[in-house]
Amino acid sequence: MKNYFMLVVAAALVFMSCADKNQFTIKGEIIPAPEDKVIIYGFENGNPAPQDTTDATDGIFTFSGEVTMPELKLIGFEGKQGFIGQLFVEPGKIDMTIYPDSFQNNVVTGSDAHVLFQSYMDEIISFTKSEGELQQRFRQAQMTGDEEEMAAVQFEFETMMDNTQLYAKNFIREHGATPVAAYVYMMNFFQGAELEELDSMLTVFEPIKESDFVVAISDRADALRVSGVGSVAPDFTLNNPDGEEFSLSDYRGQYVLIDFWASWCQPCMIELPNVIELYEKYNAQGFEIIGVSLDRNREAWVSTIENKDIDWVNGWDLENTEDQGGVANKYGVTGIPHTVLLDKEGKIIAKNLRGAQLEQRLAQIFN
Repeated sequence: MKNYFMLVVAAALVFMSCADKNQFTIKGEIIPAPEDKVIIYGFENGNPAPQDTTDATDGIFTFSGEVTMPELKLIGFEGKQGFIGQLFVEPGKIDMTIYPDSFQNNVVTGSDAHVLFQSYMDEIISFTKSEGELQQRFRQAQMTGDEEEMAAVQFEFETMMDNTQLYAKNFIREHGATPVAAYVYMMNFFQGAELEELDSMLTVFEPIKESDFVVAISDRADALRVSGVGSVAPDFTLNNPDGEEFSLSDYRGQYVLIDFWASWCQPCMIELPNVIELYEKYNAQGFEIIGVSLDRNREAWVSTIENKDIDWVNGWDLENTEDQGGVANKYGVTGIPHTVLLDKEGKIIAKNLRGAQLEQRLAQIFN
């Protein structure tokens, strides 16, 4: 019995030491002291998600929890949009001073991961200052009609942007086994990445595959795997503005353009007249469009359909509160407009055709 008791105690001590090993505490001060409650956000599927709320007594607040690897956290005020601070959290005691009106002056100590992240941000901030100077020079040249100076500024701007991207790539290559590098990749290259690149980055980030950012990269790669050219398009079901259910599979036997769009998306609205013209031209020959709206509210979606005389079938991808954006996620959509062209068997034959490219492809099909 005594030996059994000692084993139980030893196991408990091991468990407690593991928990302590992963424990973090953030002690923060907000200057000037706010009246609002403070919220800390983590990330789920690459998006901010609230985790805890506390008071800021005389501007002082505390958050604690556990992390197994460095994680990015955001700080905000309850009931207010935007964030007042960000930091990479790792086990240990972390101090933070926040200046809500001067985000760049925030100070974080006690986290090596955040020191690494701050070194990256300091470099980016220096680029941003250069960008402001270039914009001012361009406006002055524009006012005086100095086309030679405008061209020179444009060249300097493009060079600066290239250097920014190069710096980010080198940073990721050097620190690839850290969640900080994964976050830098998400900020700079994730949105436009194709499957081959994502798979390559997943190899780089293999040591930190449990990081939420790496999970998001993996999820997008999986989505592209099943929604790439040559694959059968994943089926989905949505409701039209009248509440009537329809599915993609209902339109087998026709060429279908799945059009991910939103009323707030200016490029979508610019492209819309061209899409309407092509629909009117080829619909009778077996061409159908399925609009998948990513509008933030139903009213904006419905009113745009009515005001713009959009005749094809449309569904709202944010209607299902339990799976908002579920169709876009299936298709690996990270930006709009985003189009997917299907043949009569429902196989994907092209993606992101717009303007003259879409017109030429449809002409090849129907003429």
